[in-house]
Amino acid sequence: MLLFVYYSTALDNTDIFTSSKDKTPVSTNDVEAYNKETLNDEIHRLTIVNVQLITDKMKTEKVKVNLKIDKVRLFNKKNSLVVKREKFRAEIIILNAAGLFNAPIYGH
Repeated sequence: MLLFVYYSTALDNTDIFTSSKDKTPVSTNDVEAYNKETLNDEIHRLTIVNVQLITDKMKTEKVKVNLKIDKVRLFNKKNSLVVKREKFRAEIIILNAAGLFNAPIYGH
C-alpha cells in the first residue's frame, strides 16, 4: 500500500507515530510515506516519463499512418502493373493470331 503525506509519518511496530523530514521514503508495516519534496520529485519524474510515452505513441501512430499510405500506393501500383501485363498479353495473343511475329519490325 502506498500512502502520500506532507511529512513522512508512519506507524512503527508499537503503533506509535513517528515523524521524519527525510527525503527518502519510509516503509513500516508495508506502508510507504513520502515528504513533500520527495513526492514533488516523483511527480516531476513521472510527468517527464508520461510526456515521453505520449510523444512515442504519437510517433508510432504517425508511422502507422505512413505505412498504411505506402501500402495503398503499392497496391495501386501493383494493380496498374497487372492491368498493363494483361494488356500486353492480349496484344501478344492478337499478334500471334495474326501471324505478324514473322514480319520484320523496324525501329524508329
